[in-house]
Amino acid sequence: MELDALSSEQVRELAERHIATLDEETAERFAEQFGAQDDLLQPLFELPTVDPPERASRRATDEGDPLGAFITQCEVEGDGGPLSDMTIGVKDNIAVAGVPMTCGSPALEEHIPSIDATVVSRLLSAGATIGGKTNMDEFAFGGDKSTMRIRLAHNPHDETRQPGSSSAGSGVAVATGQVDAALGSDTGGSVRFPAAWCGVVGLKPTRGAVSHNGFVQYAKTLDNIGILGPTVEAVARVFEHVAGPDPTDERTMGASTNFSSERVTETNPENLTIGVVADLVGNAPELDAIVEERLDELSERGAEVREVNIADIGLWLPAWLGLGMAELSGYLANGGANTWALSPGRPATVEAVSASVRTPAQIGDPVLSAWLYGQRLRETDSAVYSRAHMARERVTDGVDTALADVDVLASTTVPMLPPEWGDGIENVFEALSNTGVFNVTGHPAVSVPVGAIRGLPVGLQFIAPHGHEATALGAGYTAMNG
Repeated sequence: MELDALSSEQVRELAERHIATLDEETAERFAEQFGAQDDLLQPLFELPTVDPPERASRRATDEGDPLGAFITQCEVEGDGGPLSDMTIGVKDNIAVAGVPMTCGSPALEEHIPSIDATVVSRLLSAGATIGGKTNMDEFAFGGDKSTMRIRLAHNPHDETRQPGSSSAGSGVAVATGQVDAALGSDTGGSVRFPAAWCGVVGLKPTRGAVSHNGFVQYAKTLDNIGILGPTVEAVARVFEHVAGPDPTDERTMGASTNFSSERVTETNPENLTIGVVADLVGNAPELDAIVEERLDELSERGAEVREVNIADIGLWLPAWLGLGMAELSGYLANGGANTWALSPGRPATVEAVSASVRTPAQIGDPVLSAWLYGQRLRETDSAVYSRAHMARERVTDGVDTALADVDVLASTTVPMLPPEWGDGIENVFEALSNTGVFNVTGHPAVSVPVGAIRGLPVGLQFIAPHGHEATALGAGYTAMNG
């Protein structure tokens, strides 16, 4: 491959699309300069490429997978090790080499990555078996029937209801025992939603605790690769092996390497101080009552439970919206190339995403709407993004202050029961109110099942200081094991 030379007229057209009008003399000078620079780039196109390994896979079917947990099923065996007893599902926006990766979009159905994501290679090195690519909403943008473009996933407690977006398949696969744990991604609650609605455990780690190399992002500031499992112990075991610094992702450079899954089960409620976030109570009284009952039980077992407030918590939504829409839009407008971090994406995946966004008719309306809204913000006032980061910092300070005198914060995970498919979520931002805050601040958060209403699970969420996943998981362990 080589770059096509541009004429002076083509340079002028390029300038008018992006910058300004050029006079003929300047356009001719630029055309000559661009040609010389193209020649300097040519060695990039001569670098050796890696072919995908031969790994057998099959498209999931309603007959073998009636609840729509998977898009693709496979059996990629690890090398033997501490996770050799575990089969793990991988959300379909995380690369498993040789196995199709769709990101939940028909536009990427033919894409097969050549190299495993860092989290996948670490799981395989620890002996785990990858059991398939789990179902998801298109580009991890969910909340309604129209965003599950390839297959519809169903709640294992009531097939007519949503299982939680956007890591829906991971929640279903864990809840039905098809896998021992699953990877998901969480931008506003997308690990914790299916955890709460499917009745399993879901961890959103600290921002930067887990490498994003080989992961197709939604919004770089808000995204996290997380873990779902039937128990806290299972989630902790997987986290222990996927977390930690990765030289291919600069976000992980300060990641802790001190996590031990064994410490999680040693948590004593007598040593726990729990701050119930008053700002997150009251928007779902029926669910809050279930959570309050479990916290009262912890109090009876020796935990100290007190009420706390988070300063500036009301800024979470404008921060989340400003960051999320701008970053998604920038990522898609940039053709899937991440030019702002050391995890730039694999060329084949970038090319596949780029090809999909060049033909937007293949992409669903919800993703197109978010993309255009981000462009609108950029064209109206590009400083909106900087203001969103200012708001993020204030909310983060508020959460840090609230955590100063307690071990964990607590709230109901999702302030609503799963709606029936077809009803949709009436107010998506209200649904995200208890989870999205901690994507903005980057704190670790875990959802554990603590009861049910009319047969539908209710989740209790614990939030810990940055880097203290063991504390959040330990609180979850005590809540589940009375």
